Amino acid sequence: MECAAICSTLPLFSRRPRKSACSVASGVSAAAFRGIPDEDIGRLFLRHGWRRLNRIESPVRVRAAQKSSSEDAGSEESDNALEKAVEKSKKVLTLQKDLLQQIAKRKELVSSIKTSLLDPKSSLDDWEDSSADNEEEYDGLLSTSSAQSAHGLEEYPQSVLSEHFVENDKVGKKNLPLTTTTLNKGSDKILRKRNPKSVESTVKPASLSNLSLSSSQSTSSTTKTAPGTVNSSHISVLDLDSQTNLKPFSREIPLTDVPSSKASAPASEHAKRDLSVSCSKEIGDGTGDPSGVDMKPPPLAGANVMNIILVSAECAPWSKTGGLGDVAGALPKALARRGHRVMVVTPLYGNYGEPQHAGVRKMYKVDGQDMEVNYFQAYIDGVDFVFIDSPILRHIENNIYGGNSMDVLKRMVLFCKAAVEVPWHVPCGGVCYGDGNLVFIANDWHTALLPVYLKAYYRDNGLMKFTRSVLVIHNIAHQGRGPMDNFSYVGLPSEYAELFRLYDPLGGEHFNIFAAGLKTADRVVTVSHGYAWELKTPEGGWGLNGLINENDWKLQGIVNGIDTKEWNPQLDCHLQSDGYVNYSLDTLQSGKSQCKAALQRELNLPVRNDVPLIGFIGRLDHQKGVDLIAEAIPWMMGQDVQLVMLGTGRPDLEEMLRQFENQYGRDKVRGWVGFSVMTAHRITAGADILLMPSRFEPCGLNQLYAMSYGTIPVVHAVGGLRDTVQPFDPFNDSGYGWTFQRAEANQLIDALGNCLLTYRQYKQSWEGLQRRGMMQDLSWDHAAAKYEEVLVAAKYQW
Repeated sequence: MECAAICSTLPLFSRRPRKSACSVASGVSAAAFRGIPDEDIGRLFLRHGWRRLNRIESPVRVRAAQKSSSEDAGSEESDNALEKAVEKSKKVLTLQKDLLQQIAKRKELVSSIKTSLLDPKSSLDDWEDSSADNEEEYDGLLSTSSAQSAHGLEEYPQSVLSEHFVENDKVGKKNLPLTTTTLNKGSDKILRKRNPKSVESTVKPASLSNLSLSSSQSTSSTTKTAPGTVNSSHISVLDLDSQTNLKPFSREIPLTDVPSSKASAPASEHAKRDLSVSCSKEIGDGTGDPSGVDMKPPPLAGANVMNIILVSAECAPWSKTGGLGDVAGALPKALARRGHRVMVVTPLYGNYGEPQHAGVRKMYKVDGQDMEVNYFQAYIDGVDFVFIDSPILRHIENNIYGGNSMDVLKRMVLFCKAAVEVPWHVPCGGVCYGDGNLVFIANDWHTALLPVYLKAYYRDNGLMKFTRSVLVIHNIAHQGRGPMDNFSYVGLPSEYAELFRLYDPLGGEHFNIFAAGLKTADRVVTVSHGYAWELKTPEGGWGLNGLINENDWKLQGIVNGIDTKEWNPQLDCHLQSDGYVNYSLDTLQSGKSQCKAALQRELNLPVRNDVPLIGFIGRLDHQKGVDLIAEAIPWMMGQDVQLVMLGTGRPDLEEMLRQFENQYGRDKVRGWVGFSVMTAHRITAGADILLMPSRFEPCGLNQLYAMSYGTIPVVHAVGGLRDTVQPFDPFNDSGYGWTFQRAEANQLIDALGNCLLTYRQYKQSWEGLQRRGMMQDLSWDHAAAKYEEVLVAAKYQW
């Protein structure tokens, strides 16, 4: 202690905080002995000395330092995780904000298109005033594109590859050829109005290490052109193609005279009639609900917004032979309302007023022949419609699937080849879809080649890796069957022949397009839960049940909806003339009676409100049960009823329809061979009962239309008919119609007899059936949400 007192008097120690003597002497901090009594410290000092105490303190100091560093590291990790979560949330919010802005811009563009169409002079003046500014912006974008190409940035989508991608199984993937993608700046005034900043599509090389393009090759000079003219500017790849043994999948041809969608021969009488009476409510004007009251849209898709291309051989209101046309016309609009960018690709069969030439013309090789294709486009109700025009597709709108089987196959091969390239060639709104977040929806065997082409020409060669395909089964009875020699027509390498090869006990080994589509599609959808189950059975699978059971993991049933703008008795534009009226639940009895009388007058039937009017709308073939109606007609004609049938199909059944009129009189039976959209709407509104005795029905839409119009369905309980038509229960006052269990004429007669009895003697129950059917929510919004789930599942499939 004396030593400590002496040291404290020295200047060196006096300037420091006072410490214990043992701490000063040893250099040991007081914290090391905190909590230890002084007498214990003294004993330790006497026993071990200061140097030993220093060693005791060291582990304590190390443990304290380690604990402090671990706490700091844990805090830093939690901070990093929090920052990542915040950044992720910001990205999602930014994506949703951008999506809402894009939707708002597209609505503004639609309004400007409508204004320009109504006032061509002002549209031309606006184009002239803005052309200079657009030219400067266009040049700036091109210069940016050149800089990106010079630095090897892959910013643009791959164009399509060779038709014969693998020539002798010796061509490596690194030798993929380039093809051209064209931008036609002045091709269409409407395109310029929608997006004046359209950028020329630039082709990126398949491998930048093997091939590079200078900026002068990747961009072309811009030239101001007047509206309505077409310039074709593209990168020349003749030298590149000459260095490979591969032929291009498609070939550019110069655009000299731009064809018009109206330049074909006159359409049939029924088609003319339909086009003349169609209104903006049916074809859409991009303004929303035709009633003038904006409908509340469903919630947006959020981070899973996708580019969706639905490909169909028919699309209402332009072409339709059955429910497929209605699905292709309505489902895309529902998906677009959920925030997706949606396109429909369909053939241009006849004279359509809405589509305008897209300024793109291609040549495709089918069966060794070069076939010309022109692309037309229209923007309606938030959906891009692209029409494939070719001489072999023209003038068959009333017989889409008719003709020689080889001719049908060639048409579908050409259509699928042209459709799979649409994302590159047609700049909808000035911007091509590309392959980003892209999914194709193919429908039935007519487009089942599309997933195969996507696999063979793209994904198997490292391109479009994230593009997905979904195949929708509307009717598996039609499969694109034929001998294996038909494989030579599809233009695929020989190693893909096994995809089309199918063996069944009756037909033996044969060529099957549907089978190839089922094998290559990422997801398979069918149009009802009941039909999804039936497809797995030998009776319902039509020879493909084994393949479907193998791919059961990717099969899902989704019940179709209906377009509640087009099929709505309150808004139906076909019920606004010739004595027809729109009606609702409040005016059901008076409105429907008036429509019934108008239909009877139009078809030259006796105008009698007390007589049940029975309708049939559909294809005339064995599947739809037309032969069951033929067997039941003698019984029906013995009742006091009227029968109206509308449809087209097998020639013998068409002739049978004509004979009904002659045999039973035109005051009892009227048959319309062919199809008319307007007449279908009017029969649905004017009839009391709708017959659907289908032997199998994947979903069926006519029964949904009928119920929404207060018409009572009598159906065979199969597929979607079983799912959607609940049998009438008079004791519980429930149900929507009548069903029968076996496809037999006597079963149909029993169900129809009970229906007629209720119509004549139990008016209150009949009105309850009508009102319950009209009160159902049959819109596409619910089905679109289910389709979205399938598309998202396909998107994340590896």
